[in-house]
Amino acid sequence: MSKRLDLTGLIFGKLKVLSFYDVKGSHSRWECECECGGKTIVYSHHLKSGNVKSCGCLKSICAIELSEQNKKINTYDLSGEYGIGYTFKGEEFYFDLEDYDKIKDYCWRIDNNGYVVTTGGKTLHSIVMNTKGWQRADHRQHNKRDNRKSQLRICTIQKNNMNKKIAKNNTSGVTGVYWNSKNNKWYASIKLNKKSIYLGSFIEFEDAVNARKKAEERYFGEFSYDNSMKEVT
Repeated sequence: MSKRLDLTGLIFGKLKVLSFYDVKGSHSRWECECECGGKTIVYSHHLKSGNVKSCGCLKSICAIELSEQNKKINTYDLSGEYGIGYTFKGEEFYFDLEDYDKIKDYCWRIDNNGYVVTTGGKTLHSIVMNTKGWQRADHRQHNKRDNRKSQLRICTIQKNNMNKKIAKNNTSGVTGVYWNSKNNKWYASIKLNKKSIYLGSFIEFEDAVNARKKAEERYFGEFSYDNSMKEVT
């Protein structure tokens, strides 16, 4: 059995080892005092590796400093009819002037899906629309950077999914329309309540598209992609 190395009096980061505390499992634990005055119990291997450098205050201080830095990343232009925000990359996003107080204390960026989000993952459109529970804030015309309330609407997840751009793996150029090489025909379908509705098979591509568009009008209404892209009045 190897002799335990005495860490008493040694300093690791902001921690000073006061005394041996106990052995848990096969690892020694030590009582330490932080520079801030707080005391904590730390495993010896966490001290030696540098995984633990404070009683927890260092993480809190870093979080506060990061928060303060983040607030400086965004700049705003409030001189027009609506507000314009700028990320640290200079990317623009838009909001109603009356919502400035709601959003000014967050750090905003554009995520990989094109949404305006905080470093914590909150979305600008959900904060602006104050969504709760089942509610979703839908971008009417698919401009994810435009978060003025005139461009947003509250809806269910199902309706939010109706108003979607064409999938990246689509090869026909129209959602719900695909070529069946076995029958050499164009097939059209639409999904509603997680169930696929068959709309028919067609020799002409335009006929399959027309069937799909009529079904969107019938089942999706104002939430169909085409209707959503119409100018909001």
